[in-house]
Amino acid sequence: MTKIDKLKIELERAKKKSSEWQARVRDIEKQITDCENTEILQTVRSIAASPEELRGLLDMLRASKEPPQAGLDNNNN
Repeated sequence: MTKIDKLKIELERAKKKSSEWQARVRDIEKQITDCENTEILQTVRSIAASPEELRGLLDMLRASKEPPQAGLDNNNN
């Protein structure tokens, strides 16, 4: 067996390991997302508020994170 043949075999092994690790990464990422979603649901369910009140609260949070619209203050001057 030549050195090239040995390297090709090693390359195939490395590719197989790489795809196994990539699958593992995807699985762990999915588990993390599932845990985060469960935590969010538990938090939301623990709040004693109607769906409309929760929606309003989320809308206020979303609005506070939006960047101010450029040009609104400058046009009045």
